[in-house]
Amino acid sequence: MYRRIGEYVSYAPIFTIGAWLIVAFSAILTAPATLDVWQDGEFAFLPESSPSRRAQRLFRDAFPPTDGTRFDSNTNVGTSVQRDPLGSNIVVVLFRENRPEGLSNADRYFLSERLVPRLESIRESTPFSDAVDSAQTNTKIPEPERVVRKITTPNDNRIGFFLKSLDNRAELVVLELKTEFLDRQNGLVVDRVEKLLTSSELMRSKPVGLAIAVSGSATVGRDLLRAERESAERTKMATRFLIVVLLLLLYRAPLLAMVPIITVGLAVEFSMALLTHLADLGWIGLFNGLEVYVTVVVYGAGVDYCLFLIARYKEELIEGQSYPDAIVRSIRKIGAALATSAGTSIIGIGMMTFAEFGKFRQAGIAIAIGLLVAVCFAVTFAPALLLLLRHWAFWPDIRKERPQQEDVWLPSTNVWKKIREQRWLDEFWNFTAGFLRKFPGRIFLCTIFIMLPFAIYGFSKQGDLSYGLITDLPDDVTSVDGARAIQAHFPTGITGPVVVLVQFNLEELEKQFQGDNLSDVRTAERLSQQMTDHLNTAIGELDQANFHIADVRNQTDPLGKGFRAKEYLDSLSSSFSETNARRTFSHRTYTSIRGQHAGQVVRLDFVLSTDPFERISLQKLSEIEELVRASIPEPLRGSAEVLSLGPTSLIRDLKSSTDRDRMLIHLLVAISVYLMLVALLRQPAVCAYLIATVVFSYFVSLGVTFLFFSLQGSSDVTEIDWKVPIYLFTFLIAMGEDYNILLMSRVAEDQKRRAPVDGILSALTRTGSIISSCGLIMAGTFATMMFGSLLGMVQLGFALAFGILLDTFVIRPILVPAWLILVNRGQFGPFGKWLGACQVEESTNFNQQLEPPHEENDSL
Repeated sequence: MYRRIGEYVSYAPIFTIGAWLIVAFSAILTAPATLDVWQDGEFAFLPESSPSRRAQRLFRDAFPPTDGTRFDSNTNVGTSVQRDPLGSNIVVVLFRENRPEGLSNADRYFLSERLVPRLESIRESTPFSDAVDSAQTNTKIPEPERVVRKITTPNDNRIGFFLKSLDNRAELVVLELKTEFLDRQNGLVVDRVEKLLTSSELMRSKPVGLAIAVSGSATVGRDLLRAERESAERTKMATRFLIVVLLLLLYRAPLLAMVPIITVGLAVEFSMALLTHLADLGWIGLFNGLEVYVTVVVYGAGVDYCLFLIARYKEELIEGQSYPDAIVRSIRKIGAALATSAGTSIIGIGMMTFAEFGKFRQAGIAIAIGLLVAVCFAVTFAPALLLLLRHWAFWPDIRKERPQQEDVWLPSTNVWKKIREQRWLDEFWNFTAGFLRKFPGRIFLCTIFIMLPFAIYGFSKQGDLSYGLITDLPDDVTSVDGARAIQAHFPTGITGPVVVLVQFNLEELEKQFQGDNLSDVRTAERLSQQMTDHLNTAIGELDQANFHIADVRNQTDPLGKGFRAKEYLDSLSSSFSETNARRTFSHRTYTSIRGQHAGQVVRLDFVLSTDPFERISLQKLSEIEELVRASIPEPLRGSAEVLSLGPTSLIRDLKSSTDRDRMLIHLLVAISVYLMLVALLRQPAVCAYLIATVVFSYFVSLGVTFLFFSLQGSSDVTEIDWKVPIYLFTFLIAMGEDYNILLMSRVAEDQKRRAPVDGILSALTRTGSIISSCGLIMAGTFATMMFGSLLGMVQLGFALAFGILLDTFVIRPILVPAWLILVNRGQFGPFGKWLGACQVEESTNFNQQLEPPHEENDSL
């Protein structure tokens, strides 16, 4: 098959290039806009069966909106700062650190008379939109078109005291939005609020010394989306620049370097266009940020494929083949290896499609399609370009019709001339091979012992992952500054409490309450009081601080248990009508009275004193759920279901889902790649060792990554991003084995002509330069992810680059040959033949070439 492909390309190179250009540009020019097919968010990719997603569906059904608003405000008793847990918010914080008494009257006058009216104007005139450059107008728009549901200020008679810090140094203004926090349609309103806070008009009226910052879930979401876009653009630009520089340094021939640049660049653009078409048809899904992974992987792998082809093409030309024959022979000889290499990567990465977390599934499909396109371009488009360029490909140093062995495409400077004359690169690999021949056991053990501490550390730390969103952002972005200001004066969870829902069995309820259910106010109050008394007792006995609970709100205590809430409620009218109105409002806020779950669901809000994304919050959430379950009366407890929603619940489900995916995908990737290696090499024991070495390098890379970022001087960086382990393992196993395939294929080929150990060392020296070059390029493309602004992407780029370099310069040239030498020398006795030893006697010809005459037979 590959001979026919080569013959076709050599016969019609212009048609081959033209056909690809027509197909590629047709797809690129007709591709839908990426914003129309990208899927935003993080938690939207959780399985539908996850508890937090079920809680969201239950909340929507149990507390349906009325007249476009889930809750009304026609009462003088409130519930919490953000009452709809499915929405998001923008939080403006005003604070003063240089005045012991806290905020002054002038500060509060500025807030109520200068800031709030302008925020209200933004609320009335801002629609759902992701535009960030729209000029603000004061034209009011209809209520359903407004993205801001309401604005809550410290002057609110019902819940304003929630927005005042206990030290009186900070106050909050909360804009409650109708959208989720990672919705792109928050972009315009966040942008307008930011512009208002930095406007010269507002700054002139701001009291001296008063500081203003902005945060909130919608602001965090906007900053995350913006950082993803910026990271994607930086990574793509850095990848292209790095590829150009590395290829020019490698070849010193501009036209030859342009062959992989043009080939892979077009393959990447075509891949992305093809993916957007498939997503537009609804056949696949694409998450926002996927383009980065497709770009770096396809560039790294695609350039490697081209390098393998060009290296074989040069060998054929040196042997005297004509340009068309050299192309045919190169594709015939290298085509199967490229297809096997790409197939291994495609199948390995394709195992991610078995993940339950949606982003991993989408990444597996998209990257696999990109690699398939890249290898197709490498065996057709690239050789067609080479054939058209002929000897001009090697300009300016090769000007003859057919290159000879002494012809190279490096400038004739003194340095490069000296390197060529003394054959330093060849001598380096000959020295490595000779050293391995003399001391394979010592080298093997020393290498293992050096890397083992890092592997142990990586294995022990693999579960210490960060799921925070704010910690992923740079320290200087808007939402991070605002979050720090809020956390300095308020409980961290004040703007996003944990919402616990308890769904009861209707028959059990009616049996317990003599035919009534929770739709009845008195019945709901009785149940709420029983649960509240039990919760208060349990939390009091176990110390509220240990649960990191700042406040609890429910139907019995709609404003919580703080002294300010008690003072406010005591100040209200005690008339029958006012009291009844407050009871009714609390009832319909914390108990389902409409929809299919009417009279069955109650709600409790827990305000945590810790960051919702911290590990301690995840641990305490389960304890809080157990407390709630224990507070349910015994006759109802068995049939009741306790679910929670909010950021902490979502993060817990994200952790659970990705933990399961990590175990499953690690297993599937290792098994699938192992089976591919066995099918190619026909040596099960050797293939198992190759997999083991890359798994070992994974743990070493993980350990080094943990150490590197923990030593950066920031006490906040003690964990790595949750995406790093699964992508690192998948890419290292699926793509790192490419180099082992090339080495082992050459070992098998050379052992047919040489003794077993000679064949191993010959393959090492012959493949050393090309594999090292490919490894450097692959590591470089992954390293470009470090140009992004998201910490998780920086960590992943570092881990992948280090892992590829480790595999290229340690695993493949040291651990693999050393093991093979030991096996073929009989160091494992009768087990050698089961470990893959070649049954041919070793010669001494190659030995004399690679090492001094006195050979030392080292052993384990």
